[in-house]
Formats: sequence, structure tokens, C-alpha cells
Amino acid sequence: MHVTDPAVQLLGMNPIFAAVVGYAAQAGVVSALRRSAYAPLLGRLTAALIWGCGGVASLTVVGISTAITVPLALTVLTVVVAMLALAFVSGLIRPAPVTAPLPAGT
Repeated sequence: MHVTDPAVQLLGMNPIFAAVVGYAAQAGVVSALRRSAYAPLLGRLTAALIWGCGGVASLTVVGISTAITVPLALTVLTVVVAMLALAFVSGLIRPAPVTAPLPAGT
């Protein structure tokens, strides 16, 4: 099978690899932004984006054309981003309060 899709090549044609990379990216983003109240949300969004790419790559390997999967994935991504933007702007999502200050050396 000759697959030239960049997402398939990037993720090695394995959805398990995409899941592992997504969880690792989530942990990395959360640890890098640990002082921000939005760190868990941004970490989960990063993981979901990687999982979506893995899903598109897996469907490409199965034989479903990227002409079908990519527009669907972009539509889902657009709807999620628009809903989150509206929730932030309207004040439905607020940063979580920090209960204890972090030590100065961390």
C-alpha cells in the first residue's frame, strides 16, 4: 500500500501511537503552563487535536478518502473552537481559582 498522506506518515499509521503522543503532549502542556489556570484546558485541547489527526490517519489507512475525513474533522474543530470562544467571551468558563500558591523555587 502506498500512502502519501502527511498525517499518516507523521503518526506512523498507528492509532495507538497517536493516543500515546496525545497523552504525552497533554502532560507536557500542563506541566509547562502549571501556573496558568487554563493549563488543563489547553492540555486537553492539544491532546484532542493530536487524537483527531490520529483518527484521520487511521481512517486513511483503512481506505476512507481524506476528501471525506479532513472536511469532517475541520468542521468538528471549527464548531468546538467557536463554542469555546463563545463560552469564554460570555463568561461561562472562568479560570479556576488557585487554592495554594506554588513555592518560589518551582
